[in-house]
Amino acid sequence: MLRDSRLCPQSGMQDYNYVWANCFEITLELSCCKYPPTSQLQQEWENNRDSLLTFIEKVHIGVKGFVRDAVTGAGLENATIVVAGIAHNITAGKFGDYHRLLVPGTYNVTAVLVFFHSYTPVTRENIEVKEGAATEVDFSLQPTVMPPVLNVTQFTATPAPVSTITPTPVQAEAPSPTSLHQPVQPVDFRHHHFPDMEIFLRRYANEYPNITRLYSVGKSVELRELYVMEISDNPGVHEAGEPEFKYIGNMHGNEVVGRELLLNLIEYLCKNFGTDPEVTDLVRSTRIHIMPSMNPDGYEKSQEGDRGGTVGRNNSNNYDLNRNFPDQFFHVADPPQPETLAVMAWLQMYPFVLSANLHGGSLVVNYPFDDDEQGIAIYSKSPDDAVFQQLALSYSKENAKMYQGSPCKDMYPTEYFPHGITNGAQWYNVPGGMQDWNYLHTNCFEVTIELGCVKYPKAEELPKYWEQNRRSLLQFMKQVHHGVWGFVLDAMDGRGILNATISVADINHPVTTYKDGDYWRLLVQGMYKITASARGYDPVTKTVEVGSKGGVQVNFTLSRTDIKVEEGKVPVLNTPDTSDPNEKEFETLIKDLSAENGLERLMLSSSGDVSPYRYRPYKDLSEFLRGLYLNYPHITNLTRKETVVNSLFYLLFWFTGNYSRYSGTREPETKAIIENLILKQDFSLSVALDGGSLLVTYPYDKPAQTVENKETLKHLASLYANNHPLMHLGQPGCPNKSGASMSALVLTACIIWCVCSIKSNRHKDGFHRLRQHHDDYEDEIRMMSTGSKKSLLSHEFQDETDTEEETLYSSKH
Repeated sequence: MLRDSRLCPQSGMQDYNYVWANCFEITLELSCCKYPPTSQLQQEWENNRDSLLTFIEKVHIGVKGFVRDAVTGAGLENATIVVAGIAHNITAGKFGDYHRLLVPGTYNVTAVLVFFHSYTPVTRENIEVKEGAATEVDFSLQPTVMPPVLNVTQFTATPAPVSTITPTPVQAEAPSPTSLHQPVQPVDFRHHHFPDMEIFLRRYANEYPNITRLYSVGKSVELRELYVMEISDNPGVHEAGEPEFKYIGNMHGNEVVGRELLLNLIEYLCKNFGTDPEVTDLVRSTRIHIMPSMNPDGYEKSQEGDRGGTVGRNNSNNYDLNRNFPDQFFHVADPPQPETLAVMAWLQMYPFVLSANLHGGSLVVNYPFDDDEQGIAIYSKSPDDAVFQQLALSYSKENAKMYQGSPCKDMYPTEYFPHGITNGAQWYNVPGGMQDWNYLHTNCFEVTIELGCVKYPKAEELPKYWEQNRRSLLQFMKQVHHGVWGFVLDAMDGRGILNATISVADINHPVTTYKDGDYWRLLVQGMYKITASARGYDPVTKTVEVGSKGGVQVNFTLSRTDIKVEEGKVPVLNTPDTSDPNEKEFETLIKDLSAENGLERLMLSSSGDVSPYRYRPYKDLSEFLRGLYLNYPHITNLTRKETVVNSLFYLLFWFTGNYSRYSGTREPETKAIIENLILKQDFSLSVALDGGSLLVTYPYDKPAQTVENKETLKHLASLYANNHPLMHLGQPGCPNKSGASMSALVLTACIIWCVCSIKSNRHKDGFHRLRQHHDDYEDEIRMMSTGSKKSLLSHEFQDETDTEEETLYSSKH
């Protein structure tokens, strides 16, 4: 810890807070390195997390209460709170409320309001301040001249609206008289820019950890994460026999309805799991993966209100991602894009059975094939044409407008899709499309769903899209359970056979088994001859009847070609005991690695988690703060001042000196901070995050001054330093001691996120410590201190020890 004057003699923000406001501020020097590598940011957070939370809690120390008119009970704004022996006073807020920070001890406190000598001062003696929560001390001041009786002011603040950034709720459907249960509908209807979407996803991952897992499959051209939210009763685990489903949205960046619908779907599934039977059954029986945005870069370039444009459609390299997949008929000349490669690797890693790719610009479900070998608009039939038609109809039937078949009469008057579905190539040729690649190169059946005629509708229209599509989204997911499913097992040891082939007679489209020998084969109602085969095994064929509802379980037991075993029985062989779990685990590893893409699967499975620690450009930071407010409106507020043209987090401010008014021209950022934040807000405690050293400083910045409240300021600084694994040692070992720190920016974002995302009932002060083991770390922190409003009384109430310079402060108001 240091008095800040030992570092720098100029006047800084902490002194301005202390002298001109009610706020005590200290400055944190966060790191020796001003702009450390991204890889060190998580360690910065680990080192400072507990100190930041502990410091925030200290806003509750000292004494607090209200100063009221003894006759009317109204709060007395600007009443002065004087602590005997400390020449530093604060003033009451709008409702007569005050909070005076003090270290433990016994104090005499006076409340006075000098307003034409109309109130008699009141002193409360021997007030005991203890460690922990503030001692409550209220004052009732008797007016010396009786004013007319006024209406009593209620002590409930009504926050004024700060901006037009407001979450838009939607009214849930009125419960029907025959319904026993009405599911909870989403309330978060707005357009989510990437930081907002990221906060939304992390929020639901944090609030519903038992059924969610947030991971990333890669990065976009501009290094935005390609997030996926997994929703399952056992997240992170493939349960043998449970099918896997996926939704992908926003492949074209300016087609945004799918992105928002998938966020609505995440909210709907999370909030209704355990209470709504339909949702609960779906989550327990299906492993669901939802990628809201495959093209986050394009989205950031697109514009609200776009009806049929192309701005933002392509990725940042200006390639159409839905023309970028390998094609069965034509060579795709465009280079593979990062988003395309990431999705292809993702699809080969998980055993997806069914998928939908959500687009915009029309209102129809489009199914394979998307092109044909002649490159003309003609019906291009896949081997599973009947299955795809059934899948497409399962969606369109639940969307009344889509099912009518003439969706965009004002834009495309001649366009007609019977029952709201179409073969892709018959509509128009799309070489290099994603849905065909799914079908031809994985076990996954995918359709493309056009969700509306307008690509980027106004935010107020989003609730309408949810109402039109919510039943369709749920009904389509249920189709993953249709057809046949089961296991292909080795007759010798009963283990599942990986990559065994499941073939259906007269349908030229086999599927393969996953690592437990489990498989899923979508089929329409009918009788089928199904064969299971694997290299080194004799094939087995069964006749199976598939009904119209649900799936049929069909298991196969295959015998090795050189050993004949009755199906379902395991032969007794004189082989060594391999029951050791380590040996079995090793055998499983070898089996997984030997499979197709085995090494790639293993690498991807260990790299899915996403680190939130990174540097954010100003636009990203602004959207991050906006997203926090929109995701947590009940505990946050967002003030936006257009006069501030640069990020305030990057700047080093120079404020009014302690002795005289500043005569020069202030920078717009400094002016905005002073006028719109420090002087207009009633803060009690503050911290400024800086870099270039590893210590905490407190007022004053000028070496000639005596510090009142030194013990309180020193106490606050000590609390931070003592909770930091390195700062309390007092040996930062930094080569230089000046400049602003980029790590401060990241820590600010982290602490805001931490506070927002944690339930208030987890800790007495509303902060639950995410306790983790501290690792050794050689980095940086600086702490800055600002103070409380210096509103000294006239000399009759001044302490005898007041100096001439302190008396000067009283004239500044």
